[in-house]
Amino acid sequence: MEKHHRVSMVSTQHSRKPILVGKKKPIKVIIVYNELGENVTPKPLNPDIFLSRDRQSSVHEIVDYGMSESSTTQLSKSSQSAVRFKQEMEKQGIGHSTVQYRGSMQALVCDAYLDAFLPEEERFDDTEVLPATVGTVKPIFKERKIPTSVSLILNETSTFFLLDITSTTEIKETDEGILVEQDNELYDFLTIGKGKHRKVVQTEAQTMAMVLKTRNTSYEKVKTQPGSAFASVYDMYDTLLETKEEHEEEDVEEDEEEVEEGNVKLEESGSVDSIKLSADEKCMSKLIKNPKFLDACIVMERLLANNCFNEQQKVFMGLSEPDPFRENIQYKYRLNLLWTFANNDTIGKSVNCCDWNPANKGILAVGYGKFYFHDNVTGLILIWNIKNPVQPERKYSFQQPVTTLQFSKGTPALLAVGFYNGSVKILNICSRETMIIGENVPTFEPCWDISWQYGRNERRNEELVMVTFDDGKIGAYSIQRKLQMSQLMRVGKADGKLKGYEAMKKCTSLSIPVSRYASAFFVCFHPFDPSLYFVGTNEGTIHKCSLNYLSQHLDVFLAHEGSVHEMKFSPFFKQIFATCGDDWHTRIWAEGIPEPILTIGGMQSVEGLDWSPTHSTMVVVIRSSNIEIWDVQRKVYEAQSITASPTGSRNTVVQFTESGRCLIVGDTDGNVHFFSLEDMPFVPFFQENLLSDSLARVLITNPQVLASLKKLRRAAKQSKLT
Repeated sequence: MEKHHRVSMVSTQHSRKPILVGKKKPIKVIIVYNELGENVTPKPLNPDIFLSRDRQSSVHEIVDYGMSESSTTQLSKSSQSAVRFKQEMEKQGIGHSTVQYRGSMQALVCDAYLDAFLPEEERFDDTEVLPATVGTVKPIFKERKIPTSVSLILNETSTFFLLDITSTTEIKETDEGILVEQDNELYDFLTIGKGKHRKVVQTEAQTMAMVLKTRNTSYEKVKTQPGSAFASVYDMYDTLLETKEEHEEEDVEEDEEEVEEGNVKLEESGSVDSIKLSADEKCMSKLIKNPKFLDACIVMERLLANNCFNEQQKVFMGLSEPDPFRENIQYKYRLNLLWTFANNDTIGKSVNCCDWNPANKGILAVGYGKFYFHDNVTGLILIWNIKNPVQPERKYSFQQPVTTLQFSKGTPALLAVGFYNGSVKILNICSRETMIIGENVPTFEPCWDISWQYGRNERRNEELVMVTFDDGKIGAYSIQRKLQMSQLMRVGKADGKLKGYEAMKKCTSLSIPVSRYASAFFVCFHPFDPSLYFVGTNEGTIHKCSLNYLSQHLDVFLAHEGSVHEMKFSPFFKQIFATCGDDWHTRIWAEGIPEPILTIGGMQSVEGLDWSPTHSTMVVVIRSSNIEIWDVQRKVYEAQSITASPTGSRNTVVQFTESGRCLIVGDTDGNVHFFSLEDMPFVPFFQENLLSDSLARVLITNPQVLASLKKLRRAAKQSKLT
C-alpha cells in the first residue's frame, strides 16, 4: 500500500529579502498522519517565534469548519489550543479546501496545524490516534488562499575544524605534566649540565668503506652532421700519384741528409754495418721514432703488466679491501710488498725525492741522484705509472744529481726540479723529450727543497716556486719573469739559549765559523695561514717565518741536536706536527708549546716520516733499512711493527698514498717499493679527539704541558665553531 502525506506551504509573491528582516508572517505547514499513525512533521527551527500572538478559539468553532462531534471529544484536552488555531487561520485568510486520500487514513488537520504552529506543551499527544474511518475523508476546509509572504528560519550548523594543532604544553602537577618536567630536566642535564662531560670510550668500528667510482660511465653524445661529396675516377687517380710523389721526395731528402760532402754519416755506434741499411731496417727505424707507435707500445705494455699485477693494482686503487667481518681479526701492522719501481737506469742512484701528480694519482715522479758526498753520479727523473710497474713512461737525464722535485698544483703538467749545483728547472712532462720551460742561473749551492706556492698581494694569482739552498737562502722564482729569484729570507745561525728541546751543553769553541748562515734543508707551510712557513736547518733549529716580513724570522726553537730532515703537520689535528733528525729521535710537537709532547727514540738516524691519512695516531718513520710503524694510541715505548727493506738498502724517502692503504719507500739503490698495509686497526671515529686523548695520556706525568695541550684543544674547537 502506498504511503501518502500532503504538505501545504504558503509562498510569497514579493521579491526575495533577507531572512528575519522586518515583520513577516511565518510559514504555515499542514501535515497529516500516514496510515501507520507516524507523525512526520519537521520541528520548527525557532518554535518561539509564534508565541508573540494571542490565539484563542473554541472547540465549536473548529467543528464549524467541518469536523464531526466524535472528533471534537478527542480534542477536549487542548481546547484552548484549538481556539488559538482558529484565530490564526482566520488571520492568515485560509479558507476551506477539500483533501482526499486513498485508503483508510484519519485526517488530523488540527493536530498537524497545532504541531506546526503551537508550542510543544500545547500540542496533541502523538500516541492518541483517532480510529480510522473507511471511505473518503470529509472535507475540512472549503477554501484556501495563497499566503502573501514566506519566512525562512536559519539555525547554526554543527562546528567542524579545519586545522587542529596539538598542544605542546601540559597542566602542571598532573601526571602528564610531571612526565614532561622529568624529560626537560634530563635534556638539560645531558646538554648544558654535568651530563655533557660523561665518559666516552674510543673504539674501532667495523664499518665497510664505500668504493667510489673514479670515472663517469656515461659519455657525451657525438654530434653528426649530414654531408655529401663526389669523387670521380680521375680524382682518385691524381690523389694516388700525388701521394707516391711525396713519399719519393721524403726518401730523397733522407738520403741527402745521410750523405754530406761526399761522406757517409755513421750511426752513433760507428760500425761498418750501419753504413748501408736495408729498406726494412730503414722502415723500422722510422717506425720507432713515430710518436703514435710509441703511444701504442705504452698501451700494450700496460695491458701486459695488468696480467701480472692485477691483484696488486686493485689493492692500490682500494678495490680489494679486507673483509671487516672476517674471523680472527688481529692488529699486526704488517707491510706486504706489491711491486718495486726499478730498472737498469736506476742502479747505483739514490732515490732523493718523489711526488704524486695532483691531477692523476697514478702518476709518480721520482728524482735520482747521490746520497753520499763522494758519490759521482748523474741525475735522472723517471715518470712512473702504476698501470705499468715494469718500465717508466718518461725518462729525463741530466748531468747534475737531482735533489728535489714537485708538481705544480695549478698546472699539473709542469714539474719543478732542483739540482745539486743550485740550478732550478721547470719541465713539461707532456713531451717525451726534455722540454725545459724555464731555468735559473745556478748559485752553485745545493738546492735541498722546492715547492709551489701562490704569491701574496699583487702576485696572488701567480704560482711561485720556492726553493731553499745550502747557504741559508730562501728564494721565490716566477715563471713569467724567466725564473728570476726574489730572496725572501736567509736563515742565520742561532745563538744563545733556545727554547724547545733541552740539548746538552757544548764546549766553547774559539774557532771562527766558516759561514754565519745555516743550511736550509726544507720549508713547510702552515696549514691554516699560507703566509707562515717553517724552515729546518742543519743545526737542528726550526725558524718560523712570514712572507710579509723579509730577512727576519718570527720565532725559533731547537728541535734536534743534529740536522732536521723533515717536518709534517697532522692531517687531523692541524696544531700538531712531527719532526725527525740525525739525533736518532722523532718528536711530536704542539704549536705554541715550547716543549715536545712525545719523543720516539732509536739507535740510528731517522731519514723521513709521514702521518697516516686514515689513522690520526699512526706515524711511519724510516730508520736505516727498517720501516717502523708507531701507534700512539696503543704504546709509545716501542713500534707496533718493524719491517726490513726487501733489498736491505738504506731507506731515504717514505710517503703514504692518498687513500692511506699503501706506502711507498725509496732507498739508496734506486728502488721504490710499494707496500700495502695489512692487519691494520679499523678506522676510528672522531680522529682529532682520539689523537688529543692519546697524547694527554702520555703527558699524565707532566701537568703543565697537559694543561697547555687542553687549552690548545679548546681553542681549536672554538675556532672551528666560529
